[in-house]
Amino acid sequence: SLGCFTTVIGPVNRFVFLRGYDDIDARDTGQAARAKDPEWYEFRKEAGALGALKHQESKFLRPTAFSPVQSEADLPFERTLPGAGMIVDHRTYDMHPGKGGAWLDAYRDVGLAVQRRHLGQLLLFATTEVGPINQAVFMWAYESIGDRERRRAGMEQDPGWAAFRLRHQPFLALKQQTNQLLEPTAFSPVR
Repeated sequence: SLGCFTTVIGPVNRFVFLRGYDDIDARDTGQAARAKDPEWYEFRKEAGALGALKHQESKFLRPTAFSPVQSEADLPFERTLPGAGMIVDHRTYDMHPGKGGAWLDAYRDVGLAVQRRHLGQLLLFATTEVGPINQAVFMWAYESIGDRERRRAGMEQDPGWAAFRLRHQPFLALKQQTNQLLEPTAFSPVR
């Protein structure tokens, strides 16, 4: 598992669980083993009685070449952030069909270096393969919400960020951008 998080800012009462597999066969094998596990059965029974799960969304994400997590072998997580706190900025960018590739190229070539200079720790950068398509999903970890604000303000002042915006705007790739701020659960591998 990459991590388990709850929402601090964004849709309330949301639990975000990220699990990595090297391929779809490994996922299927893991799902089949879990289905046979008596502890999983008991958890499902107790959770069902609580009635807490009202909606579930599943996506298969393919990490980009510059994502720190490429496969299950890239786990466990190594924290590079100072301090003990953590807030994760989880962003989903919906792209117009056929335009995401050009946006990703511009991000890789110009935007990524700027963000690495200013932002926290990149946890994941991926595109959807199954589920809502034409999405880029990325997660940056920060020490706190204030740390995120300061770092993002610094990035906005960087001429390189303005150059990235100029480079990707002609593509008109972005249809919608959503983000939520998450905090890791006590049992999350990422904390």
